[in-house]
Amino acid sequence: MKLTNYIASRYIGAATLVLLVSVPLFYIVLQRIIRNNFDEDLGFQRQWLEEKLRTTSPENFVSFNNNIIIRPGRFPQQERFYNEKLYIAYDNEMVPYRVLEFNNVTNGKPYAIRIQKSLMESEDVLRAIAAMQSGVLFILLSFLIFINARLRKTVWTPFYKTLNALNRYRIDRDEPLNLPDSNIQEIENLNRSVNELTKHNREIFTQQKEFTENASHELQTPLAVMQSDLDLLWQTSAHDEEQMHIVQNISETIIRMSKLNKALLLLTKIDNRQFTAQNEIKLHALIKKILEQYDDSFKQKNIRLHTNMDSSFVIYANETLMDILFGNLISNAYRYTPENGNVEISLSSTTFKISNSAINNQPLEKDKLFRRFQKQQQSSQNSIGLGLEICKHICVQNNFNIQYYFSEGRHSFEITFQGYN
Repeated sequence: MKLTNYIASRYIGAATLVLLVSVPLFYIVLQRIIRNNFDEDLGFQRQWLEEKLRTTSPENFVSFNNNIIIRPGRFPQQERFYNEKLYIAYDNEMVPYRVLEFNNVTNGKPYAIRIQKSLMESEDVLRAIAAMQSGVLFILLSFLIFINARLRKTVWTPFYKTLNALNRYRIDRDEPLNLPDSNIQEIENLNRSVNELTKHNREIFTQQKEFTENASHELQTPLAVMQSDLDLLWQTSAHDEEQMHIVQNISETIIRMSKLNKALLLLTKIDNRQFTAQNEIKLHALIKKILEQYDDSFKQKNIRLHTNMDSSFVIYANETLMDILFGNLISNAYRYTPENGNVEISLSSTTFKISNSAINNQPLEKDKLFRRFQKQQQSSQNSIGLGLEICKHICVQNNFNIQYYFSEGRHSFEITFQGYN
């Protein structure tokens, strides 16, 4: 729920609740006040009537409005106020009355006296007041809705502009955010803070990017020179077995450092979203091309390969990253498949799955799978421990979901393509 709607619903809900409670409560209180006024008025008429009866015989008393009735006898109660509806012939309707009944003794004779007063006017007044209150409720709710709509345009529009600008902003693009000024102080402070924050982050990002590229380049050059010198040393001089072993170890270490340097640079580029170019990729053709590169390696270990791939499935992504992703998974399957084992690959419009026979029927350690420099017990010495982490980063960047599970003596990696099914 949007913040404006959240606030408006609370205001309108609270106002509606208050008015819905106040209208009937106001009606009841006003009705009681009117009734008390009527009772007081009837009490004054009783005093006036009792004064009259002291000097005038009840038989001679004349009432011109038929609202005072005097007859011999007594009421069961000495005094009683109540409401009663009476039929009025000339209006042809039942009219509510407030009635006072009391007993009186005049010239030693008991009389039952009834004084009644029409409530018609007060009922009309109460209905008019209730209608006015309902009108006020409707006007107030309409006004609150109108105010909320105006606030959304005047107050929240700059906020949504800032939010949309942040959603479109990419730190890897050489474009400052430059949020516009606002006449609302809070939005202005927010924009200024966000502008400063993104500017600082862009500077750090640029420095980190330049450092990584420079460091990688500077490391790669001496590593290449060292490897070249070792090759020359190997070819130009005669060495005994111990020296050859030392030179070979140095050469393998240099190769490993070069691979590690390239892998770390690749991870940094992925995290910095430097692989921005995207195009349509037929995954079936891409995976088939990678498998052709491993054809000889699979034959050397006598690994049987089974594939079941949807040739029509197309994905929109960076081709370099997809080549690295599926290349690493196939390479990983090759490394962890024993001789005479088998690898199964399936591809559909929703998932890619690769599974292979396990060495010694042992699962991989899940807590180390996608963590940097965390090797498995079955890992070869040449592994640098970054392949699966690179796969994880690529999947996160492309909104894929990658999972590992072990079942029936087989390692399985499964990628779910979200948004393509």
